[in-house]
Amino acid sequence: MTTELEKLQKERKKARYAGYFAVLLIMIVLTDILDNLATNVGANITSSFITEFFVNGKVFGRSFEYEEGLALHNTISLFGYVLALLAPFYKSLADRIGRKPLFVCSALGMAAGLLIIFLCRSYPVFLVGSFMLSFFIGSDIQILYVLEEAPKEKRATVYSLLKGIGGLSSVAIPAMRVALMHNDPAQWRNVYLLPGLFGLGVVVLLILLVKETRVFQDKRIAQLEGKSGLPAEEPEKAPVVKAGIIPAIKYIFKRKDLRALILIKMLFDAAIIAMTNYESIMYRANMDTASITTAEFYYPFLYCAAVIISGFLADRIGRKKTVLLFGLICAGSFILFIVSANGLWSPAIVGIGYGLYLGGYWIGRDYMEIISTEMVPTEIRASIIGAEGLLVYIGMGIGFAFVNVGMLFMPLWLICSLFALPCILVSVFLLAKYGKETKGVDYETIS
Repeated sequence: MTTELEKLQKERKKARYAGYFAVLLIMIVLTDILDNLATNVGANITSSFITEFFVNGKVFGRSFEYEEGLALHNTISLFGYVLALLAPFYKSLADRIGRKPLFVCSALGMAAGLLIIFLCRSYPVFLVGSFMLSFFIGSDIQILYVLEEAPKEKRATVYSLLKGIGGLSSVAIPAMRVALMHNDPAQWRNVYLLPGLFGLGVVVLLILLVKETRVFQDKRIAQLEGKSGLPAEEPEKAPVVKAGIIPAIKYIFKRKDLRALILIKMLFDAAIIAMTNYESIMYRANMDTASITTAEFYYPFLYCAAVIISGFLADRIGRKKTVLLFGLICAGSFILFIVSANGLWSPAIVGIGYGLYLGGYWIGRDYMEIISTEMVPTEIRASIIGAEGLLVYIGMGIGFAFVNVGMLFMPLWLICSLFALPCILVSVFLLAKYGKETKGVDYETIS
């Protein structure tokens, strides 16, 4: 412990190089670009690998109809989510060893997963790469960096600007469908190559350029010196906090406001499987490959604009109202997407509906997580995010079971609509009524 304390004190005394904050923001954007590509690339080509492995190929010794193959793939993917249940324990390490080591490891894990899928020639190897992505894309250490380093009064604005710029990178996926797939479904692996190589470059830059956050250094040094790090005027009200998933779960259930938030987010996250089946919904609506590619171009631009606007709104009208607004946009746009895709309307209209609903969903999800970080002390912030991720898997599991079974008996668009819309609308209204507003909270004074 003494060695760790001395090392932290030495690092804390070092002055950061000129322009560090600007460089850090650039690195956060690059990491978020990698995260966006790793998160969205598979959902943009689902019909291609389902057709190759399940329809034209054989899994478990037989071929399948498309819906059967998709349901089986989603079911098998649950094992990846079981593996991802370990991710919260991994994420909580950021409260012990620091943000930077996990920042680097997460980027490396995403890059490796992308390259494994590019090189795969069988479904089991494809699953290995997919499971790695499922594990590492949920860490979101870059979010902790920007939230802990940005000024408190502009925290949501800075976050949304960086997130919007990073989200714009998703335009690369339909662009790669054109340039690398040539709209040929059989060439789907090519879409994974450039993001994987890009990820390796990001890892090198993170190692060389990024420092540990000041907030973590100060709190960790105080812990090691035997200090509470809490406001001196209210020591009797400050709970004893410990890093780690189990203490974090106990902390969540002791706090009524935090417990309510997590339960609401569980319901919201249950819709994620329905929200991310957009490519298969377009495919089963008989949209051709070129039309699907065209529709997918709209999402990055609409998401970029929406997430930047959301940041300004969140710092002005509050986090709760921002989630409510974009939850309603998500629900309305999802209906537009379903109607336009099944009616074979212009790909532009389909793309607008898709871009607005998915962008609204991610924004609502992100701001619920931001609210949770603004309710807990620095010493356990990463642990709380990890515990939150562990708990919301319950809702996600219910969503997976409902949608995967339902798609065997009714059209994919219908089962997704019947499940997702109530989850989203009920959760955002519950947050508006029972959630705690955290706009303007100072991370240094949370106890």
